[in-house]
Parts: sequence; structure tokens; C-alpha cells
Amino acid sequence: MDFPREPNKGVFHPKQFDVVKQVFDSVTSEKWFTRSERRREQFASYLMDAYQNGLTDPFELKTLSRAAARERFAVH
Repeated sequence: MDFPREPNKGVFHPKQFDVVKQVFDSVTSEKWFTRSERRREQFASYLMDAYQNGLTDPFELKTLSRAAARERFAVH
């Protein structure tokens, strides 16, 4: 799932960034997640877009992003 970008978005407050970072660290530490730096950056961008577009609940962000990551960023 891609999220539309809005031109003035992109600033995260520390607490917001912490939520995104915790989800990123959790999902990317799973064995199935690719080790490719480029793909990890793409996943980080995906998470930030999701958060900025309203997916701010940590549990929902982790649950939905893990499902998306399994499709897009899993090592096959």
C-alpha cells in the first residue's frame, strides 16, 4: 500500500519518531526481513508515510506494516 505525499509533511517530534523507530527496529530484526540497506530505507520511508497519513497507533502501525513488509521486504 502506498500513501499519498503532502508537500508540508516530514517533520517528526521526538515521541512520534520513537514510535516509528520502535516499529522499524522490531520488524527489521525479524529473520525473514531482508538485509539490503536500500530495502530497509524503503521500509523506513513506508513507515514514515504511514504514520504521517494517520496510522499513529503503535500496535496498528506495527501490525499493518509487518503484513506489508512480509509482502515487499521478505527474503525469499
